[in-house]
Amino acid sequence: MRLNEIKPGTGVQLLVTIGQQTLEFYSNAQEIYDDCIYIDPIMQDDKLVGFSTKGLMLDLIVTDAETERAYKFSNVKVRTIKTPKEEKIYHEVRCNTDGKAINRRGACRVWLGEEGMASCGLGNPSFPITVKDISVSGIAFICSRDQDIPEGSIVHINFVDETTNTTFSLAAIIVRSMDMERSRIMYGCKLNQESNTIAKFVNDKQREKLKANRQSNLNAFVQEANKLKDK
Repeated sequence: MRLNEIKPGTGVQLLVTIGQQTLEFYSNAQEIYDDCIYIDPIMQDDKLVGFSTKGLMLDLIVTDAETERAYKFSNVKVRTIKTPKEEKIYHEVRCNTDGKAINRRGACRVWLGEEGMASCGLGNPSFPITVKDISVSGIAFICSRDQDIPEGSIVHINFVDETTNTTFSLAAIIVRSMDMERSRIMYGCKLNQESNTIAKFVNDKQREKLKANRQSNLNAFVQEANKLKDK
């Protein structure tokens, strides 16, 4: 994928590596040119965040909306610019190489950690589970290793998200399993069908997570950048 193939309005993820720490920032592509793109500026306390500090490693990840494939542009250059006519502020992103396809989950997953119940097969008793995470297409849960469920089995999962007080009753197909410590096992499942309710739930959860992490990430970035300036 070339940088100029990114479509206006596409969400982008900027990965900033400082020493052993990698921070994530999110923005949207607005203007596309042959050799660069302009993205909405990343702000902190109504001030622009700069990415020109020496020692930073910057990568850009973009997901193609049509193919749902993710691409990574390595060692991008980011600077603050102002358009001459409209005098709009953007972060300009440049990269000398094409983006490489990377393996990512097709759907965003959010951590839950909610207690629930599951059952498998007619007439079989329900058993306690911990719902690990959920996406619009899948769900993972943890239970006792005594529950030996073959791949391809249909399970019915019930749980309540305590934060939103939302009750879920889902049917899913077991697609993989992984042994865990303390005699537990994790099952990864594919949901029988996608729903707008789950999509909205996942999006809301992701927004909450990003909002909570955005300020701490910006603060950490500023602190680390200041350390590099002092060296």
